[in-house]
Amino acid sequence: MSKNLVNYLKWFWIIAVSAGAGWYFYTHFQEISGYLQTLSISRILLSTFLFLIGKLLLSDITRLSLKKVGRQIPFSEAFSITSVTQLGKYLPGGIWHFAGKFGLYKVMGIDIKRITQAMVYENVWLLSSATIVGFLTLLISSTDMFCEYLPFICDPINVRILTVGVPILWIFGMILFEKIFFRGVNADKSDFLLVLFEQLTTWILFGISYWLVFPVQSGFLLQIIGAFSLSWVAGYVAFFAPGGIGIREFLLAVILGGFFASREVATYATVHRLIWVFIEIVLGALSAMLIGIPSDTKSPKTNP
Repeated sequence: MSKNLVNYLKWFWIIAVSAGAGWYFYTHFQEISGYLQTLSISRILLSTFLFLIGKLLLSDITRLSLKKVGRQIPFSEAFSITSVTQLGKYLPGGIWHFAGKFGLYKVMGIDIKRITQAMVYENVWLLSSATIVGFLTLLISSTDMFCEYLPFICDPINVRILTVGVPILWIFGMILFEKIFFRGVNADKSDFLLVLFEQLTTWILFGISYWLVFPVQSGFLLQIIGAFSLSWVAGYVAFFAPGGIGIREFLLAVILGGFFASREVATYATVHRLIWVFIEIVLGALSAMLIGIPSDTKSPKTNP
C-alpha cells in the first residue's frame, strides 16, 4: 500500500469520524445530555490521576526497552521520549509516533538494529499484555460472551483451565520471545518481572480510569477493563485511524452493548477520550519544556 493512499485513508477517516460523531451527538442530544449530567467531578479527577499513573508506567517500559539493547537512560528521559512522540499518533500521514521515536533514538546515537529491537520489544509487550488483560477479565466476568462463539468455553472447567493456562502460556511465550529475539544477551529476571508487573498494572489502571467516568452505580468493572484493553489494541493496530479514534469507541460500544445503552457507552468513551488527549498534550508540552528532548550528548551509552 502506497504512502499516499495511507495518507488519504487517514484524512478520510478523520473527516468521516468527525462528521459521524457530530451527527450522532446532534440527533441524540437529549439522551447524551442526561448522561453528561451523571458525571462526577471527583470520579473524573480520580480517573485522570489513574490515567496519569498508567502513562508513567508506559514511560518506564520505554526505559526498560532501551536498557534491553544496552542503552541506559534515566526515567526522566524515557518519560520525555514517550510523552513527546505519543503526540505524533494524532497526526494524519505516516505513523508519526513510531517515526518520531525512531528519529529520537537515531539522534541519541543508537544504531538501527538496536532501535528496531527496542521498538519491537516495547510493542510486543504492549499489545500482548493488553490482549491478555482484556481476554481474561472478560472471560472471568462475561463467559457467555465467548460461549456463544466458542461452545467449549461454556464448560466451567474449561474456563478455569483457560484462566490459569493462558497467563502461564503468555509468560512462557514472552520468555521464549526474549531468548530468541535477544539471542546472546543475558536475561535480567528482575527487569522481566518489572515489565510484567508494569504492563498488567497499566491496563488495569487504564480500565479503572474508564470505569470511573461511568456513574458510581454502574458496576461491571471487569467488563469495562476488558473492553477497554481490547478496544485499545484494535485502535492501536488500525493504521488508518490516528490515535485509534473511532475504532476504540466503536469496539467499546460493541463489547459493552450488552451491559449499557450504546449511547451511554459512546458518551462516556468520548469523555474519557478527551481526558486521554488532554493529558497526553499536557505531558508532551511539559516534558519538552522542563526535561527537554534527549540527544546523543545527554545519555551515556552502554553495551549489552
